[in-house]
Amino acid sequence: MTGTYHILPIGVGLILAYFFSLAGMRLGIFRRGDHRRFWDILLLLAFLTTAGIGILLAVQANYKIPLKAHDTWMLIHVDAGIAMAIIAIFHLTWHLWFYVAIFSRKKKIPVTTDVGKETFLPEDATSHIRPNLPDRLPVLALGFTAMITQLVMLRAFVSVFQGNELVLGIILGNWMLLTGLGARLGRAAPRMEKPGNFLFFNLLRLGYLPIITLFLLFFLRNIVFIPGSLTGLFPIFLGSLILLFPFCFISGYSFSFYAWHLSNTYHTNLTGHVYAWEASGSLAGGFLFSFILVFFLQPLQTLGIVLTTDAVIMFIITHRNQETKKSISWLILSIILTTCLFIFPVDRWSVHFLYPNQAILKLKETPFGSLVVSKTGDQINLYENHVLVANTLNTIENEEDVHYAMLQRKYPGQVLLISGGISGTIPEILKYPVHHIDYVEINPWIIRVGQRFIHDPYLPKVNIIIKDARRYLPSCKKKYDVVLINLPPPLTAQLNRYYTVDFFHALKKVLTPGGVISLRLPASPNYLGKQETDITGLIYAGMHHVFSHVLIVPGEKNYFLASGRPLSLNIAQLVHERGIKNKYVSPYYIQDDLLHMRNEQIMAQLGPVKRLNTDMNPLAYFKQISLWLSYYRFSTKFLFLALGLLFLLIIIRTGPVSAGVFAGGLAASSIEILLLFVFQIVYGYVYLMTGVLVTIFMAGIAVGALSEKFLPSQEQAPLHHFIHLELYLAAGSLLLPLLALLLKPISMIPFLGHLILAAYTFAFAFLVGRLFTTGTKVRKGKVSGISSSLYSADLAGGALGALAVSSLLLPLAGITGTALITAGICLLAAGYLKVYREIV
Repeated sequence: MTGTYHILPIGVGLILAYFFSLAGMRLGIFRRGDHRRFWDILLLLAFLTTAGIGILLAVQANYKIPLKAHDTWMLIHVDAGIAMAIIAIFHLTWHLWFYVAIFSRKKKIPVTTDVGKETFLPEDATSHIRPNLPDRLPVLALGFTAMITQLVMLRAFVSVFQGNELVLGIILGNWMLLTGLGARLGRAAPRMEKPGNFLFFNLLRLGYLPIITLFLLFFLRNIVFIPGSLTGLFPIFLGSLILLFPFCFISGYSFSFYAWHLSNTYHTNLTGHVYAWEASGSLAGGFLFSFILVFFLQPLQTLGIVLTTDAVIMFIITHRNQETKKSISWLILSIILTTCLFIFPVDRWSVHFLYPNQAILKLKETPFGSLVVSKTGDQINLYENHVLVANTLNTIENEEDVHYAMLQRKYPGQVLLISGGISGTIPEILKYPVHHIDYVEINPWIIRVGQRFIHDPYLPKVNIIIKDARRYLPSCKKKYDVVLINLPPPLTAQLNRYYTVDFFHALKKVLTPGGVISLRLPASPNYLGKQETDITGLIYAGMHHVFSHVLIVPGEKNYFLASGRPLSLNIAQLVHERGIKNKYVSPYYIQDDLLHMRNEQIMAQLGPVKRLNTDMNPLAYFKQISLWLSYYRFSTKFLFLALGLLFLLIIIRTGPVSAGVFAGGLAASSIEILLLFVFQIVYGYVYLMTGVLVTIFMAGIAVGALSEKFLPSQEQAPLHHFIHLELYLAAGSLLLPLLALLLKPISMIPFLGHLILAAYTFAFAFLVGRLFTTGTKVRKGKVSGISSSLYSADLAGGALGALAVSSLLLPLAGITGTALITAGICLLAAGYLKVYREIV
């Protein structure tokens, strides 16, 4: 057994979760029975996991039965045992009186409380219902707060855990699952003893919790986990689950509460309207954050703006009800706290916990991610999303990044540098008689921060181009002798675009005859593991598919050189012939015979490649995920199994209408991710467009949910219309791959392509919003049950879609395969409804 067990993360996480659960019970969000039932289920799951795997390991040990992934099973067994022991302590505190009663003559009688009953409401007659703006304000504020908080938290978690799309999918999945859990338990809202208190304090809770959560994320990162280390999949899952639980749970519960409260107030089912109003608030929050706040404010300052907004809305509500006295103090406190977040460098203080023993010189939030400049001794470090991208004392990497490729040509006059210019590579390039350097950097703030703190000289020969390289190359009219690509490995789907056959074809078009390109991958010093071999072979095969000559130069990293003319591995000899003065890439440190031997070892390990890494099928990204998971003894097979079991459990436990809404939520998140990926492929950089697409998507959902006001009514056959909407979603999913193929030929007309994408996004989101509203008419039962079950099903589908598409389906099946699977799920939901329509 290697590695460590997660005693501290599990212990701290469960204690925090129990604290939040207990607080929710005390605040009246849910009853004592719900609180205990939740922990009973967790205890049962922990026991079954520990016992089942324990028996499996015992049988394996006694009878010497081979067991694949033995370390993974052992890790899960022990971690589940740790969780079971801690939860058992919680249970002991509940029943302590029982053990005390054994030695006491007095008996304690459990106290029961009476709860109210939900009023049965009449059928919908919503066409003439127009709730007042003050009644809608809390719902709008819920969507506004949830959207901005989600965007801030996603960026923070991905930055802290150095995440890729898999991490993003886990966090987004946890967000939706926890929100869905809160919505599901929100069916108990009619039994709440004092709903007025919840209505008053709820916005305050939603305003203060994100600030506390973000601070705890920064503060606990290096306390719970080893400082400077990569974090495994399970700790990320557990950590995000615990920290996001309070806000997400209350957010989901609030939706069900508002749906019941407003429906009860206006004596009609307003669940669809509440869904639309929340989407409208999300639309406003997403637009404000993506186009204004992210450019000018730090994360805690952004959350301070949200807190003040919630406090003002709370004041408006209480002023209307003539209860302003108890809200004035909270409003003043919120404004004072927000003011402090702007006056004092609270964000810098909190980020300091992530960089122990380093002086924070600069913290800058950009649309591309978080930039941090720190100082350790005499060394200046630049981090992007908690990943070191440049420092002032990295001679070996700077020389290797440049000279292996530059040495291949005697007169490299025109050089294209893609990223990495502020780390010290430009002075190395200028050791050659170059005429011009085009330095392409995707993030303009990296250039500004680098020039201010790292002081890398940019001479007249250097032309800085702020653009995505994938977008720059198609419009480039120059020809280059050398192209240096200094980017991280394909850890994300966005980075994978620089390692595809499509990108290599684009590079070939801008090379002079005999021009050289260079890119790099991390590598083990002596032997490549299976995943590393797969990635190396995939990139090598892709380059060889485009270029006649490909060479791997082993160094601190593996450098891939490609050209239309022969390449040389005699680096020491070339350095001597060119007369280049280097500290590391020189005959004093490099031996050509050793380079040849290591190159032969690498080539001997590479096997045949059946499929190439392309834009439409990002295989290298999936291989990189497998490599990352292998560091923590975690196999992708377990991810397949977990997602499959989760999907089956949800389908078995839900009814036909909820299954239809679940399929709609899954299709919404799947298509949204695929849309962003298609935009990356066709137009390159996607960060700024993310806000636009999300805004358009939320607008489509809001209009779709409210569409019954201006479209023909479906009151006579809502089930028939619901099934048709599922079929439309399936057809829309199938349309996306064709849309991607259509956009490539017209990519040089951005306006037309953007218009087509916007129209498709709005139309698909419109169908999703319409589906939910129609589902509220088809679903039978009480309003609280309808809102909680459908909203939780919608979020559960979105969670599963986000996790499955980003981590598995997109890398394995590509855009076309993922779209086909999404369409198939919508068709299955339609068939389920058709067969079991009598029990909806």
